Amino acid sequence: MEGKSLRGAARARGRKIRLLAAVEHNTGLNLAQFDVGEKTGETTCFQLLDTVADLAGTVVTSDALHTRREHAGYLPDRRAHYVAIVKGSQKKLRKQLKSPP
Repeated sequence: MEGKSLRGAARARGRKIRLLAAVEHNTGLNLAQFDVGEKTGETTCFQLLDTVADLAGTVVTSDALHTRREHAGYLPDRRAHYVAIVKGSQKKLRKQLKSPP
């Protein structure tokens, strides 16, 4: 999962175009893409993966912005694995990860 703002491109009234994409690592193939919109953030568009037919056995990577409880529940429901980035600002989660059950 990767979000990007397009430089030099704009919609009506000057709104910048911000895209969230699901990209296949080996080939760089764009599997799905969504215009995030002006008022929403990337995190609300994570389910763009619903447009990818089968995630079973795949590993989904994203930046720390997507390290969220909802996303951690969504991916196993789709039988996918994930790599989550945990930054220092997520103190409680980092503490839990230092001593897993």
